[in-house]
Amino acid sequence: MRPWHNIYKFSLVKKFMYLIYHFISCIILALILFPFYSYYSLLIFIFGFFIDFDHYFYDILRNKELNLINSYKKHMNKELIRKDQLHIFHTLEFIISFLLLTLSSENIYLLLLSMGLTLHLILDFIYEIYVVVIRKEEQKQTRTWSLTLWIIKN
Repeated sequence: MRPWHNIYKFSLVKKFMYLIYHFISCIILALILFPFYSYYSLLIFIFGFFIDFDHYFYDILRNKELNLINSYKKHMNKELIRKDQLHIFHTLEFIISFLLLTLSSENIYLLLLSMGLTLHLILDFIYEIYVVVIRKEEQKQTRTWSLTLWIIKN
């Protein structure tokens, strides 16, 4: 292992990279859709990038953590054990409800928001496969996939 790797391994730069993936993918999708939807394509950012604010909402409710940077550092600390976190916008109930609303309404704004949501969830899924299947790392921080099951457990 090279000396710079240890510096990078624990740096804020690496932790910031997780957000960059969502941000860059939203930019690319918004640019692709811009000729068709003009500035409305920027709606992709709401659920493609800003949806992760539910991590912060969870910290506010559960841990009374109002500092956004401290909350972000806790979520990025892979040594900290935090099981069954409720990230409301990542639950099956929210996803299914929102997608059904989008399909039934035929609203262009909801369609663009759904594209951002779908993009975000695909990136999250790819990351989870990479960590669990390829790198075979134990997940010390997990989130619930169902609001209903989380309510029953807690």
